[in-house]
Amino acid sequence: MEEQRSNAGQGLGIAGLVLGIMAIITGIIPCTFYLGILLGIMGIVLAIVALIQANRGFGRKGLIVAALVCSTVGFVFASVWVFVISNHGVRNVIEEVMREKGFGSDERWEQMDWESDDTLRGFGDDTASWSDQPSDMKGMTDSLKNLEEDVQ
Repeated sequence: MEEQRSNAGQGLGIAGLVLGIMAIITGIIPCTFYLGILLGIMGIVLAIVALIQANRGFGRKGLIVAALVCSTVGFVFASVWVFVISNHGVRNVIEEVMREKGFGSDERWEQMDWESDDTLRGFGDDTASWSDQPSDMKGMTDSLKNLEEDVQ
């Protein structure tokens, strides 16, 4: 007896495919990679549910597998951006670019203490106080205060 093919899981498969394509597009663009991660996860979940439905209802699986692949690729693209933009990834990218362009010797890069360097930390961090600033900065600030007092 021949099994009849049904349309089980095709609706969710199409939705997963659309989400997967959108995940690829948003996962490639650096400023929308968070949306790419979200769309990729949603597409993967919908594709897995559609695949389960297609297995139970003897439905076609080609579209569903394409949805799963597109969603996974979009998720991976977006995840790569997360790594590149993360603190550790940015440091490695900057280091490689500086080495390629010939800025500084290899010994200098190996001796650099990345953990104590605050240049690449969060920009909105207001935890630094004036006592943490270099003495030149403090001297300039004092000079500016004196100039303001002289003007008034």
